[in-house]
Amino acid sequence: MNADAEQVDRTQQTADKLAPLQNVISAAQQGDKDATANAWSALQRPSIMEGLAEAWRHDHERASGMVAVLESMQGQIMKARALRSAIKNLAEVRAGQETKKLVDDLEDQLDNLGTLASCFGNNPPPTSVVPRETMELLRTPRGYSIDQAGVYKVSVEADGTLNRKKLVPAPMFIVSRTEDVRTGEAKRQVVWRGPSGWCSRIVDRRTILDTSRIVALSSLEAPVSSNQAAQLVGYLADFEAENSRRLPSIRSSARMGWLPDGGFLLPDGHYDVSDADASSPYALVPPGGFENLSKGWMPEGDPGTWQTAIELVSESPLMMVALYASCAAPILKILNIPGFVVDFNGETSSGKTTALRLAASVWGRPSESYPTAMYSWDATKVWVERTAGFLHNLPLILDETKRAKHPGIVRDVIYDFCQGQGRGRGNPDGTRAMDTWRSILISSGESAATSFSEDAGTRARVLSMRGKPLGNNGQRGGAISEELQQILSDNYGHLGRQLIAYLVASHENHDAIKAVFLDLKKKYVGMSLSAVARRHAAHLATLEVAAMIVHQLGIPEPSCDPFGALIEAMTEAGAESDRPLAALQDVVSWAAANKTRFWGRHEVAPSGIPLTPSRGWIGAWGPGDDWGYIALTSVELRQFLKDSGHHPAEVIDRWHERGWLIRTDKRNRTKPIRIAGVQARCYCIAKAAIAKALDSE
Repeated sequence: MNADAEQVDRTQQTADKLAPLQNVISAAQQGDKDATANAWSALQRPSIMEGLAEAWRHDHERASGMVAVLESMQGQIMKARALRSAIKNLAEVRAGQETKKLVDDLEDQLDNLGTLASCFGNNPPPTSVVPRETMELLRTPRGYSIDQAGVYKVSVEADGTLNRKKLVPAPMFIVSRTEDVRTGEAKRQVVWRGPSGWCSRIVDRRTILDTSRIVALSSLEAPVSSNQAAQLVGYLADFEAENSRRLPSIRSSARMGWLPDGGFLLPDGHYDVSDADASSPYALVPPGGFENLSKGWMPEGDPGTWQTAIELVSESPLMMVALYASCAAPILKILNIPGFVVDFNGETSSGKTTALRLAASVWGRPSESYPTAMYSWDATKVWVERTAGFLHNLPLILDETKRAKHPGIVRDVIYDFCQGQGRGRGNPDGTRAMDTWRSILISSGESAATSFSEDAGTRARVLSMRGKPLGNNGQRGGAISEELQQILSDNYGHLGRQLIAYLVASHENHDAIKAVFLDLKKKYVGMSLSAVARRHAAHLATLEVAAMIVHQLGIPEPSCDPFGALIEAMTEAGAESDRPLAALQDVVSWAAANKTRFWGRHEVAPSGIPLTPSRGWIGAWGPGDDWGYIALTSVELRQFLKDSGHHPAEVIDRWHERGWLIRTDKRNRTKPIRIAGVQARCYCIAKAAIAKALDSE
């Protein structure tokens, strides 16, 4: 049927619907009251009124004109006006119903716009960002639409008009839910398209459901501003609700290392117990501020090329020790022993930093600039603590102790690191989970790390490797260092992954690894002459276990004897382990050499008048054989300890703890002593302590 024919048909249909109204007009014009009454009665039929209402909507002018004719006729005015009102009301009701159905149909269509895959057509996000199956699974929430240009709030006006209001200037949606395996904290993986392309981040769920928090994503180039925050939060909440049963669920961890199920997590993948090379729904979600740090632990280049670096240092015991120490870090958990420190110390430009680069290259980028797997001692204690917690079972590598902001930082970091846990600290949302770790700190510096602490317990956790890792030939060492740097700058991170794959795959053989460790520890304990050296026996055994595994994985055996160097370090550590006692011995020797500077041992003129020492008084020494202490002025003692390479405050603390100081009260560690008639505050060392120092020499 053509358009003209359709118009004729519609006109005829309208005429048919208006025919009962025409009957009333005709009967009234003829003055036939009975016929007029019957015609009015016919109009009361619902079907007739429905027809009149439809005619009123589609040909309002004609229908209204016919009612107007009746309104002009004597005796019909009131009925005609009531009829007009009734037809008009019914027409409006039917129009509203029709519009509502249209709106409902449109909204149903909007509700079924389909999957995210249908929204993007032939130009979806890369599968590396969002898997295709996820795009086909997730749906747009009711009342929204998504396309390449952004996210829209969609509504239908009363007249059926479709209204699209842009909420977000780029596509953004949730693709998975996750829960931190350690803290149980709920997180969501959010995807958006930024200026540089598609971006994916796993964030705290509260971040995307809080208008004040979600704005922080703008620093990651997410399409959000303070003006849009409320609308974006509402949209993401609706998206999550719509896909609550569709969102894939993955596990996550805010730190690297061993997982509760026996797997191991690195930035580039999860090593599963069932298959060491398999990928599984496990994701690393670095805590705030550590997103870039994790990039330093990614592999690069060729493993074979990296191995040529090992061949270059096969004659260097200290370089091999650095390699073993780096590989030993994840083995500590298997052996169930606490962390410790391997410290490379000696003069400048001796290859210490190169040794640390080699250690870092096992896992990631051995660079002095971010992102990297090695860092500087120029850091705060809090940063070191958080980093150790994030690395968890991977080595913490800190270069050059002299860069520490304060000597006390080195001492405190070593102590805290060996404890294996940080301090609980609060944040605006409550108490943050305490950082814990079990690893090895690999350090370097001109001075031994042990020189920063007088605490014997801490020193027993530090293997001090003094010497030149690249040998005494500076020219040859420099050439090797340069060649190593060239190799390691582009090739790194492979041995660590090979090691983890082996450890995870051989989880049923961990008891055998531990048995080997215990045998080696027993061997090294038998070599030890001191308590400190015996504690180092476990450290040497750990490094030797790591060496066995490394060479089993294909790394060539060295042409030197790394463990000879380690045994020497263990022996030396035992010999100088008691720093507080060594400090006391130094003080006693100094006092003996300067007796005349002590009141009570001073020189007297022939006239009997005491002679004041030319360099001043050091303190007081009781007369005769029954003296009970040697007293040294606070200024003189502290200066001597400092000049002798000791830490005055820590030495005095250790002396106090051992009961070597005589005090007047609990608060003061000094005692008022009269020297040449003048009272001075002195540290009074008990005679028994001095006897111990002399007996130990």
